Amino acid sequence: MADNTVILTKRYEPQGMMPFDRIVLREPSYEDIYPSGLGMPMEVQPGPQGSRMIVAYPVTIDAYLQRIVVSPGGYDAVRFVNAIDAQRLEKAVCGFFMDAADSSSPQTSSSSASDGTQPASS
Repeated sequence: MADNTVILTKRYEPQGMMPFDRIVLREPSYEDIYPSGLGMPMEVQPGPQGSRMIVAYPVTIDAYLQRIVVSPGGYDAVRFVNAIDAQRLEKAVCGFFMDAADSSSPQTSSSSASDGTQPASS
């Protein structure tokens, strides 16, 4: 996976910074995830009727943003964004981890044998 460009809902023009309407995030590395202790920024939990719910961890998402914002001007730009753009950044950070979350979500298993009969109990 490559860098991810988050298109923002508006152009921000904070004093002392170049105006921006997008934030570029680099893909988190092994070092960002494991040695740093950050781990996953969210987890997938089972929802009603076989659906999935994603539970995000805002403090962890912010810690990733502190490490992976490439432009404009690094993490300092993040503090200026509105709530909708903050949600876009959250989605982008979690998006880097979605394949891992999909593969680690529990698979439902059947207790029947391949021929459709129930296995004998002991």
